[in-house]
Amino acid sequence: MTSVARWDVLELPVPGPAGVLFRHTSGATAYAEPFQSDDGWLVRYSPDLEGTWSYDGGSLECTPATSRGPVRRSGTTLRWADGTPYHPLTTAWFGDPQQWAAARPALAASPFNRVRLKVSDGIEDQVRDLLAADIVADIVLPTDSSVVRAAVNRLAAYRNVTWCLESADNSRELAELIAELDSSRHLISMHEATDPGPPWLTHLSVRLENLRGVSALRLAHAKPVFVDACGHEGNGTTPDTSLRPEEMLTRIWEGTVRGAYVTHGEWYVDPSSVSVVPWSDGGSRPSGVVAQRLRLLREVLDELPDGVEPIDDYRDAPTLAVPGSYYLQYLGEHQFPDRTFSLPEGEYDVEVLDVWNHSVRRTRESVAGAGAGAGAGAGGRGAGTLTVRLPGTQYQAIQIRRTS
Repeated sequence: MTSVARWDVLELPVPGPAGVLFRHTSGATAYAEPFQSDDGWLVRYSPDLEGTWSYDGGSLECTPATSRGPVRRSGTTLRWADGTPYHPLTTAWFGDPQQWAAARPALAASPFNRVRLKVSDGIEDQVRDLLAADIVADIVLPTDSSVVRAAVNRLAAYRNVTWCLESADNSRELAELIAELDSSRHLISMHEATDPGPPWLTHLSVRLENLRGVSALRLAHAKPVFVDACGHEGNGTTPDTSLRPEEMLTRIWEGTVRGAYVTHGEWYVDPSSVSVVPWSDGGSRPSGVVAQRLRLLREVLDELPDGVEPIDDYRDAPTLAVPGSYYLQYLGEHQFPDRTFSLPEGEYDVEVLDVWNHSVRRTRESVAGAGAGAGAGAGGRGAGTLTVRLPGTQYQAIQIRRTS
């Protein structure tokens, strides 16, 4: 009997274009449609239940998972299928297959764990390479239903895939087609949707330059918010492609600490060489400064506690928190000399993060309770206060963890 680990890929030769129905001993079913390869018709399927699956002409045993599985929506946040929180940090790369070989190692060594790609002749190799590097591929699909069908049949079995439709009159029909063919139930959005609320969208994919707006979008639609276009660091000829690196970096931090997922873009043009391609247009590596400075954000995201959410206790600065135990506040262009937090009595590790200069100042602080009745703010009843001194410069963040 063929065996495959949960959420891994089964590749099955079939005699023709007819779809294959898989049946689990529990009664669950899944459908997969073949595609033509150099070796004939193939079906790819990724089982999501352990145990025995049967199909016309054979059966397979789904063994325990060796991975976290595909990404799933969890309210306004994201998790891997095994329940582990997922905090994407995305870059856009819309090159052709000939440029991929050079870009692949740069991505593997970057702070990004999600990449936006367009369907091309080399998309399957790109998805496999990204899977090996534990990077999610967000695939932007065209409005052609035949291309969408072919892409989903080939790629839906890979656990590191999410879908993004171009905005069009037939978007709903295309989303229904994906739902029919994609038994892995990958996330699906519509780029720059004029109506971001349709129920068939698992998350929002928006263009937004003022990142304060993501807070209202999360509340209005109760879905994860991806800002898949906020501009590009670069020296291009349009407002969208000529952001200062400080502006690009602060947009990403601002949106992230407001609970969204913001895509990095880079568009540096070398007027003396037409062979030098901007990174987001398919360049071989990021040549700007933002990608490197995002390593600090990657470290912060990797250590976020489970259950962290934006809070409104500090209305003059975006703040992520698990109230009473964890706080992450971003101060952006403000040059505050200090910030005061209302916290429960206890010991805290405090980090002042210089986002631009990628430096961290760490201290251990004590908060004494103020007694009953002094419970205003995030700390609640009996809270004390903690004042964090700052250098008085821009692009600072504060991270606070309760240790006792």
